[in-house]
Amino acid sequence: MVSRLNDYVENHENLDKLNVILKHYGVSAEFVAHTLSEGFEQDKELPKELIEDMKQFCAML
Repeated sequence: MVSRLNDYVENHENLDKLNVILKHYGVSAEFVAHTLSEGFEQDKELPKELIEDMKQFCAML
């Protein structure tokens, strides 16, 4: 359990760093969401709920 929690924290820190880089270069949330959504659709191992959530998020943008 501790290992999984450490993974969550580490991943969150990595996402924060990625967010800083994307903001620096002015990459829009719409672009990132659309790109992730397309990539997620090709990965058959991801939960279908995640793919549907990303599609819904893209539609809101």
